[in-house]
Amino acid sequence: MELKDISSNEKLVKFRALYREQIDGWYNGFLHVFIIYSIGALLMYFYIAHLNQITLWEWVVVPITFILCNIFEWAIHKYVMHKPQNFPGARAIYSRHTQQHHQFFDQNEMRFAGPHDWRVTFFPPYALIIFTFMSIPGLIVLSMIFSSNVGWLFISTTTSMYLIYEFMHFCCHVGDNRFLRNMPFVNTLRRHHAAHHDMGVMTKWNMNLTFPIADWLFKSSDLKRGLLGHIFNGYNEEFLKNKKD
Repeated sequence: MELKDISSNEKLVKFRALYREQIDGWYNGFLHVFIIYSIGALLMYFYIAHLNQITLWEWVVVPITFILCNIFEWAIHKYVMHKPQNFPGARAIYSRHTQQHHQFFDQNEMRFAGPHDWRVTFFPPYALIIFTFMSIPGLIVLSMIFSSNVGWLFISTTTSMYLIYEFMHFCCHVGDNRFLRNMPFVNTLRRHHAAHHDMGVMTKWNMNLTFPIADWLFKSSDLKRGLLGHIFNGYNEEFLKNKKD
C-alpha cells in the first residue's frame, strides 16, 4: 500500500501506515470523488436552470465573488485549519488538516500511494452541502437587492470555487506527469503547496489552495513577486523569500 520510492523520514512513513489502518475497509477513493462531484454537478445544474437572460452588469458578481472566495479560502486555512478554534466543527477541521494531512505529507513527499489515500485530502462529501447552506443567505440577499440572476451567479461561483479547490488540492498530491508540469495554475499551485508543507513555515506561508491571490495580497507567500508573477510562477524558485522573512 506504500510507494516503493517514498522519499521521506521514518516518522512520516509510520504515520501513513497508522492512518491507513484506521480507515474503514469499505472506503473507496473513486467513490468519494464521484459523490463530491455528482453533488456539485447537480447543484450547478439546478443553479444554471434558474438563470435567464443575464445582462452584462449582472456578470460583475462573478469576479467579485471569485475574489471573496479566494480570501475566504485563505482565511479558513490560516485561522481554522492551522489554529484550533472553539466554534462548532472547528476542532475537527483542525485535527483533520494539521494533525492528519500535514503528518501524512511533507515537502519532500507529497504523493498519495493510491486511491485509498485520497481520504486524507478530500473533504467529506457533506462539507459541500454545509458550504452550500452557507452560501444560501448570499443568494437570497443578492436576489432581493439586485436580481435573481445575481443571486444564482453568486452561488454558482461559490460552488465552483469549492470544486476547483478540491481538484487543485488533489493535483498537489499526485505523482508528477506532463499535464501537471505544464498546466498553468496547476503547476504554480503544486510548488506553492509543497512549500506550505514545510513544517517550519506551514502556519505563515502559502495558504491559498486555488490561486495564490490572497497570499500575494496579505504578503503570506514565499515569493517576492507581483500578482501575475504569483499566478503564473509555475515551478520557478528564482523569487523565493528567505525563511526568516
